[in-house]
Amino acid sequence: MGDAGAVSPAIGRRNSLVRRLVSGMAGSLAAGMLVLAFGMVLAQIYAGVTGMPGPGIAEVIGHLVVAAVMIVLQQRSDHEPGRVGLAMVFGVYVIAGATLWFWWWS
Repeated sequence: MGDAGAVSPAIGRRNSLVRRLVSGMAGSLAAGMLVLAFGMVLAQIYAGVTGMPGPGIAEVIGHLVVAAVMIVLQQRSDHEPGRVGLAMVFGVYVIAGATLWFWWWS
């Protein structure tokens, strides 16, 4: 059946302070993007009820997908050792920056 007490190699190993800080910030970005996505859902619902223009269905779905991808990347990065986990952390940063750039600032 497998080892019930088996631990991922990255879980038992301590990461450096810098890696933990970078990963923690990425987790905060992912959580913030989820809050933003839910805010967009509420704004779209409010716009639909009041007849005002809202953010749009494509933008709402896009933000929900982006938030889900960022959360999965962040969660997986905590269980991946070395460069693979670090690449996932930086992927969270890149996705957050691209989302804010393309949907909010450009």
